[in-house]
Amino acid sequence: MIHELKILPQNYEDVWNDKKKAELRYNDRDYKVGDTLTLKEWDGKKFTGRCWDFYITHIFDDETYLQKGYVMLSIEMLPPF
Repeated sequence: MIHELKILPQNYEDVWNDKKKAELRYNDRDYKVGDTLTLKEWDGKKFTGRCWDFYITHIFDDETYLQKGYVMLSIEMLPPF
């Protein structure tokens, strides 16, 4: 499954530079390990044109630490095709 998601420029830059390796998201899409996140840079008004695919490697789902309905998705950048 491929999930297309908006991401703010400062966060996009961090995932692009391999500094940010997880995404905290509301689980309204039934994310699964192995799914692909297509992160599209969004400046608050429009898409900038920058986007990349990331593979979900792990899902942390624990209401002791996260608000109900939220998950922490560990991600790994996919190589270009």
